Amino acid sequence: MAVKNDGLCMTYTINRLSETAKTFRRLGEAYECASGDEAQSPSFKRQLFLVADILEDCTLMQLQADKPSKGIARDMASRALVAGIVIKDVNILKDKTGRSEVVILARTLGKGCVAERKIRKIVCDVMGIGYYSDHNNRLVINDNCQQYVFHQENRFRFLSGVARKCKEKSGFNGDNFMVSSLSCGKVVAAIADGCGSGKRAFIESRMVIELMENCIDAGFEEKTAIDFINTAYINCSGKDSPVTMDMSVVDCQSGMMHCIKLGAVSTFIKREGWVEIIKSSTLPIGVLEKVDYDCTAKKLYDGDYVIMVSDGVLDNLPCLNKEEKMVEIIEEVVMKKPKAIADEILRKSMSYNNCEVCDDCTVLVFGLFDTYNK
Repeated sequence: MAVKNDGLCMTYTINRLSETAKTFRRLGEAYECASGDEAQSPSFKRQLFLVADILEDCTLMQLQADKPSKGIARDMASRALVAGIVIKDVNILKDKTGRSEVVILARTLGKGCVAERKIRKIVCDVMGIGYYSDHNNRLVINDNCQQYVFHQENRFRFLSGVARKCKEKSGFNGDNFMVSSLSCGKVVAAIADGCGSGKRAFIESRMVIELMENCIDAGFEEKTAIDFINTAYINCSGKDSPVTMDMSVVDCQSGMMHCIKLGAVSTFIKREGWVEIIKSSTLPIGVLEKVDYDCTAKKLYDGDYVIMVSDGVLDNLPCLNKEEKMVEIIEEVVMKKPKAIADEILRKSMSYNNCEVCDDCTVLVFGLFDTYNK
């Protein structure tokens, strides 16, 4: 696996990752020994060990890369030559679900340029399944050997829509949201709700949601990212401005969803003929040194919709059992597009409060659609 690229090689990178992981682990152990039971920030020690774990996982993933069979490699190379491309090396990485990632080192046969999409089509044709290009891939292949990464397409198509309404006339919504697609085939949808409304709530929830997006983009696992963010938020803002976090992590290959809640209100799943409620009783981010959260796993099927709301949406409802009233509202919705569903739910929620809002409101809706059934 010593594939040279710009003067470096993969084995060198793996060794560096391994040594960096050991360094963070030793730092964590040293901090643990030095501070003992009187540690000022026990979460800092956990962060050091978490970084070590992440780097070790990255190292293991690189070491587990496989070579394609001789038949596949030969077929891929011959098709590439016809297109004017020379493939120098191919590696296939697979995650725990069996979803693959093809890493190709390639250049053109001569001095000209070839569109990157041609090598992607070759990969799809030879492997017999769909792949899409990594966003870091160059759009053209030239005579300089470069790395091109292709990710296996997901079984489920993910579509989302959002509807929002501010309480304050200033226009600052204390809720912030994100929908982020990961190269591993997962999609993260989240709502962060700052304490109160207005500019301060907006700034605090935006900081949390941006930190989450940065951690997700960097490859951190969701629970690890939450631990990092909780520590950073406490150190930055103290414990007097908690922020709730409602996060759904969807595997678009298997249809499994992990719903992670920190002080957030219920999430609703609109299935064919009924609506399921996911409740929680945890505390928000920024309250405890050791973050407290609920994680519920649910299987989603073709045509299921997930409705995530901030507490302001439920506050508009005058009844005591607000979740059951929200179920009625969701059951009455006949729209199919997530954006239209979100708009209708927010409109009906506000209709119970004279078309006004008690607090900042956000409705985030996403649906999963099975491409294998098409």
